[in-house]
Amino acid sequence: MLILGGHHPPGGARMEHVLWSMKYAPKTWSDFVGQDAAVSQLKRLASSNVCPNMVFYGPYGTGKTSAAVLFAQALLGDDFDNNFKILNIRDLREFTLAKAKRPVQALAKLDRAARSDLDEYMSAVYREAKDELKTHDIRREPNKSQLLQAAIRLFASTLALTTEREKVLVLDEADALDNNMQQALRRTMEVYNRACRFILITPTVSGWSPAVLSRCLMVRFRAGSRESIESLVRRVASAEDVAVDDLAIAAIAREARGDYRRAIDLLQICATGTDRVTEDTVFECSRWRLSEAAREVVALAVRGDFVRSRDLMKHLLALEGYDPHEVLLEMAHELIVMPLDDETTRALLQRFAEIDHRMTQARNPFVHLSALIASIAARCPAPS
Repeated sequence: MLILGGHHPPGGARMEHVLWSMKYAPKTWSDFVGQDAAVSQLKRLASSNVCPNMVFYGPYGTGKTSAAVLFAQALLGDDFDNNFKILNIRDLREFTLAKAKRPVQALAKLDRAARSDLDEYMSAVYREAKDELKTHDIRREPNKSQLLQAAIRLFASTLALTTEREKVLVLDEADALDNNMQQALRRTMEVYNRACRFILITPTVSGWSPAVLSRCLMVRFRAGSRESIESLVRRVASAEDVAVDDLAIAAIAREARGDYRRAIDLLQICATGTDRVTEDTVFECSRWRLSEAAREVVALAVRGDFVRSRDLMKHLLALEGYDPHEVLLEMAHELIVMPLDDETTRALLQRFAEIDHRMTQARNPFVHLSALIASIAARCPAPS
């Protein structure tokens, strides 16, 4: 990864070509902040040469993926490059069949910038899935679910390049696996247990199949404390030669809500185009976007425009990475100030509380927030 120094042109302009959250992602165990229990557990396993199937769970931005990579590096040593793979489940679910059908020969003719490692891997996965269907005398194309299963199974089933160690497959954003895919994963874990170990990364274990969880060691990553986030922000600010007020650091820690990655991203946004980051800068850069977007989500729903309201909410969750409960809270704040009658407001706030509870028990917050938007649209009077 390209690591840029803290040299900036005069006048406060900063020419930065990499996200600081990537630049300062943990690269050694000592880089982790506030995860002493998880790091200690993983270091003991690696030093003992023990690798069970594992589930890394905890809030976003707490270092789960970085820890999985470091653990595999410590465990596999020189065999890491050949015997390790990380697959993002959401990337796999969104990978189109048309792209997967491209043969490796065609991909090889493309410029390197025009293809990715995932493109090449999914080309091999498509052929694997197609051959699997042929063995059952099925001539149609594999669907997306079959491609996803084949993507997991292909790496797990191939022999490791060394007989001394099992391979390690990390499934990032594994909460995107539906119930049927979880059952298929359980079977894959059993069949290829001698060849491959799985690390599943998920924000919560709610909604997971007990059959999968019972086969895994649970490793919990905790949300960052305010003190630990403030310490990290000070360290990054010093490395980047950014002047930050104490009140601004406290504001960043407060707005990050336990997410180390968001804290660093917010610091980088606030530092753009200024010589000093203040509390006011943090407020303008953090709350404005979510508050404005939440206001628009609620306003569209009140006007009966369910589709646009839902799409904006989806954008906040999937592309901008906001926590579902944070989006829900901002929507509630905006609903309270809407010019609605008291009975409608009370009924909708009760619905908000119900959805908030359901999201703590279920796996797909998008479905529940969509149901909430539909309730707002149904409850509010139609526009004249």
